[in-house]
Amino acid sequence: MRRRIENLKPFPFESDFSAPRKDDPEQITLSASDLAALLSETRISTAELVRNDALAEQADTLSNVSGDLKSVMTRIVDLAAYLETAAIDEHDRQQAMENVRRIASTVLEGQGELFSES
Repeated sequence: MRRRIENLKPFPFESDFSAPRKDDPEQITLSASDLAALLSETRISTAELVRNDALAEQADTLSNVSGDLKSVMTRIVDLAAYLETAAIDEHDRQQAMENVRRIASTVLEGQGELFSES
């Protein structure tokens, strides 16, 4: 019966007939200080990644809110322009314009809340 050879490893021949060295390519040797430095670097890089992700998320949120605010203010300006030319009583026009100014003021004053921590 023949046996199938599945794995051949070269024999490390030494000219002085000493025992072959056991070099395991899978084994890594680290000193305690090397391991501590590696762990420290890993901890720092992970913290930077988390911080960068958080900052990117905040920047996206601020960008979206800023775009929404710009859209709202544009609509308020359009409404004010429409009220100035609308065929309504002057007293009603002034009252409507005052309401538009108060709405715009409320929206603009609310911008400070964008930067508060939520």
